[in-house]
Amino acid sequence: MGEDHQPVLHGPRGVADEPPDTLRARILGGWDAALTAAQADEGAAERADERADEAADGGADERADGGAGAAGDLRVLAELGSWPGRPVLGAVMAAAHGLPVPERRPKPFDPSREEILAALAEARERVAAALDEVLAVPELGRRIVDSPLGPLPVLTQIHAMGHEAAQAVQTATGSVPPPLADAGLAAMVDVVGALAWRSRIPASAGLWEPDGGLGWVFTADADGWRTRRREPADDLPGVEGAARHLLVSTGSVPAMLARGEIRLRRVGGLLALAPLVDQVPNLPGGPLLRKAVGAVSLLGRLPGLR
Repeated sequence: MGEDHQPVLHGPRGVADEPPDTLRARILGGWDAALTAAQADEGAAERADERADEAADGGADERADGGAGAAGDLRVLAELGSWPGRPVLGAVMAAAHGLPVPERRPKPFDPSREEILAALAEARERVAAALDEVLAVPELGRRIVDSPLGPLPVLTQIHAMGHEAAQAVQTATGSVPPPLADAGLAAMVDVVGALAWRSRIPASAGLWEPDGGLGWVFTADADGWRTRRREPADDLPGVEGAARHLLVSTGSVPAMLARGEIRLRRVGGLLALAPLVDQVPNLPGGPLLRKAVGAVSLLGRLPGLR
C-alpha cells in the first residue's frame, strides 16, 4: 500500500452514507455471529469426517456446488484472526492516517483451536475500534487507500470483511448464521458497486434471497455508488438464491442454475459488469460473477432465466 490517496468527500460512497448505528450493528453483529459459530460446536469436526466419508461415496456434487467442504475445521478461520505482527486492519488504518504500513508477518503455521478463537476475538475488537474511529471522523472513513482490489475507501474495506468472514464460517461449520449472511451479502454488493464506480461503469445490480429474504443492491454512476437493502418492488439485474449459494467461493453455476438454486435476473444488466471480472481477479463473489456472465450465452435452455 505504498500510494497515498486523498479522501473524496463529495458524492455517495455506498455504506458510508448509511446511518452509523445500523452500519455498526450489522458489521459487529456479523462478527459476533462468526464468533458464536466458531465456539458453538466442538463435535463438528467429527461429524465433518462422517460427511467426508459420505461424499467419497457419491456426494462430490454437493461439495462442488457450494457444500461445506471441510466443515468443523476451524483452521479455515485462522486468516480472519488478528495475530502478533499481523493485526487485523493494521495496514488499512496505518494508510488511512498516512503512516508507514507495517510489515505483515505470517500467522502461526498450525494454530490450536484456543489460539484461533482468541485471534478471532481480538479481530472483532480491532474492527470495533476501527469503526468507532472512522464513524467519529467521516472523512477518515472516506479516505481512499490501497487494497488487494486496488484503491478503495477505508470504510468500504472495513465493511468488506463481512464477505470473507461469511465464506470462512460456511466452510468451517457448514452453515452461515443470518446476521453473518446479511453482512456478507452487503459486503459483496457494496464492493462491486465501488468497483463499478471506480471503473466508470454505470450499473445497478444486487444479490438477494427469494420470498423477501436477505438482499442488497447497488447503483453506481459518475458521482459514486449507493448501497441499500433490496425492496420487494425492485426490478434490477442480479442473482437470486439462498445466501449459502450466493456466498460460495467455488461451485458450478450452470448446475446451480439447473437445479434452481440460483437464478439470474435481468441478464443484460449483469453483462455490463463483465469488465470488472477481467480487471479485478480477487473480486468478492468473482467466481460466481465470472461463471454467471460467461455462462449466460449457454443457459437459455436452463431454468432460472427471464
